[in-house]
Amino acid sequence: MTNQSKTDTPAVHIPPPIIVAVFLGIGIWSNKHFHFGFGEFAQLVQYLGWGLLAASIIIGLWCALLYRAAKTSILPHTADNTLMDHGPFSFSRNPIYLAMVIMFLGLCFVYNAPLALVFILPTILGLRFYVIVKEEAYLERRFGKNYLEYKSRVRRWL
Repeated sequence: MTNQSKTDTPAVHIPPPIIVAVFLGIGIWSNKHFHFGFGEFAQLVQYLGWGLLAASIIIGLWCALLYRAAKTSILPHTADNTLMDHGPFSFSRNPIYLAMVIMFLGLCFVYNAPLALVFILPTILGLRFYVIVKEEAYLERRFGKNYLEYKSRVRRWL
């Protein structure tokens, strides 16, 4: 850890769940308005959706517990005092955002909303270019060589 100020943050002012919720809401609304569905596969797709929702919740809770154990904030607009590189962070630099995207996909399946899937791309791009870019620049400032080494060995998403 460096001795940078706790006021140095990633400067993410729109919470990532809001970004995901807005695109998901637009997608679900669009699907309902244009009456699309998965047809004869709807029930099977719903079961898959419930599994994806469960997986996203497990990943999110696992991350939250690790943040709590490390006594650092999970919120992207606050300063970090620990570089998270274990648990789900050992296979994804952004497992919480990955869990949000998995949840998005699961909800599209549960709500029988294939048209909403179109909005997963703007969701990922919003997270990538509004949130992740800022967080990565912050983490490089905050943790320097340690973060660069972590970044070189762990992929952004999977």
